[in-house]
Amino acid sequence: MRNGFDTIKTKVGTGFKEDVARIRAIREAVGPDVKIRIDANQAWSAKEALQIIERLNEFDIELVEQPVKAADIEGLEYVTKNSKVLIMSDESCFNAKDALRLAERRAIDVLNIKLMKCGGIREALKINAICETAGIECMLGCMAEETNIGITAAASLGAAVRNITRADLDATFSLSELPFEGGIGTECTKTLVLPEEPGFGFIGLK
Repeated sequence: MRNGFDTIKTKVGTGFKEDVARIRAIREAVGPDVKIRIDANQAWSAKEALQIIERLNEFDIELVEQPVKAADIEGLEYVTKNSKVLIMSDESCFNAKDALRLAERRAIDVLNIKLMKCGGIREALKINAICETAGIECMLGCMAEETNIGITAAASLGAAVRNITRADLDATFSLSELPFEGGIGTECTKTLVLPEEPGFGFIGLK
């Protein structure tokens, strides 16, 4: 793919036919070697999720993010234990307490950590430690509103922690300018290059 990307994440949950058509079109466009991740944003019940995931997996899905309502941990556990596709939480985990509850029930295969959601690196490290102890891998995500401040912090965390095996840190790609000099830039590339300066590498306001 252009710019070297080998993974796509797309939203689903707008309707069975629409979801199937969307994922089929993406697979046909990108070919067999690109990974496809889907994010349902809490759109389904547990039983609906299993039916839809099975159908969408005909197009080779890597993982499904937040298939059921955030508070439906029992449903999330049910989907995870009965799905052939990896299931990842997002809205179901805001802090270490949430992560512990998910890990105790083995309600997920992967957990999405967002620094802006959990409150920063300290809480993110606690979440990751719980997941690593339970054998659950983590992914780093981001909010659409973030600048390179949060993205640089998240990328630094991901570079330092081995249990974080995936990253979805694309918030800066659509920005035309940044308020600070230094840190990670706005280039739309697969690899984020951390600055060599101390800390997060910020020099000052532009």
